[in-house]
Formats: sequence, structure tokens, C-alpha cells
Amino acid sequence: MIKPLKTILLATNLSESCNRAFEMAATLAIRYQATLVLLHVIEKSPDYVEGRLKALMGEAQWDSMVESLAEDAQKTLIAKRSSNAMIRDALNHFCTLAGIENNTCDYHSREIVVSSGDVVEDILHYSKIFNCDIILLGARKGMLSETAIGGTIKSVLRKSKKPVLIVPADTEGSLSFQ
Repeated sequence: MIKPLKTILLATNLSESCNRAFEMAATLAIRYQATLVLLHVIEKSPDYVEGRLKALMGEAQWDSMVESLAEDAQKTLIAKRSSNAMIRDALNHFCTLAGIENNTCDYHSREIVVSSGDVVEDILHYSKIFNCDIILLGARKGMLSETAIGGTIKSVLRKSKKPVLIVPADTEGSLSFQ
């Protein structure tokens, strides 16, 4: 028996290369009426770097900068969330092509998480907390090839007990379902 997708985790670094992964995650969430969890991890600097920067900038300015980065990430993810109208139009088109009834072609719900820490560990941690059925990651465009898979993706693939879907970087435009 095929296990349905109930919760999908999209881990994003908010770069252009993750746009296609976001489209794929939204498509899967609508198709399976699954919960979509958007995760952005702000990688924590090593303690020695953080200590030096705090000494140079002052602790108050450092804390303000870190807080500002977290707020920017949250706003970017919320912007993705508020772009539902555009996504809904594209996915309604997909639903029509796929023969899915319009009343079933909708998001179940969305969660937005911004964390600070080790990227790989946080991806795995939140995939457990939200009991995700699949993790989606966006690959970046490579210099010598169309797709490059970095250390974060390789580590998630090695350590995850859940299925991981790697979505290639957008090299020719949006996803096409024709």
C-alpha cells in the first residue's frame, strides 16, 4: 500500500535556486492536501567568530543584526506564503491537466519556521517534530553542470531516515506539467 503524503517539509536558504523546489512543494501539498512546512535555518556562526564580531560591533549591535536577519528571513517566507494567489492559479491549471477536482485542489495548511543552528541537524529535527513524510531541498545551478549538490544536501541524504527529494535548480523557467 502506498503511504500518502500528509506533511511536506521544504528546507530553503531563500535563494533563487530554491524557487523551483518551492513550486514543487506547493504542488505536492495541493495534490495530496498535505501540510506544507517552510523551514529556513540561519546557520549559527562558530563561537570564536561570534565572539570576535560581538567585540568589534558591541553586543547590542550584534544582537540587533542577528534579530534583523531572522526578521528578514521570516518576511521572505511570509511573502512566499502570501503569493498563494499566483501559486493557486498555477496549481489549479495543474489540477485541471491532472484531472483533479477543483474542491480537492487546495492547501491543507502551512507552517513557517525560522530557526538558528546547524542547518542539517535542524532540518532533521523539524522533520521529526512535524512528523514529515518527505523532505524537499533545492539544488543549485552548477558551474560545470546544470545541477550542483552541496554538502548540506549530501549530509541530509546520509542522515535522514525520511525520503528526500532534490529539486534541480531552475535552468529554463517554471515547472511545466504538460
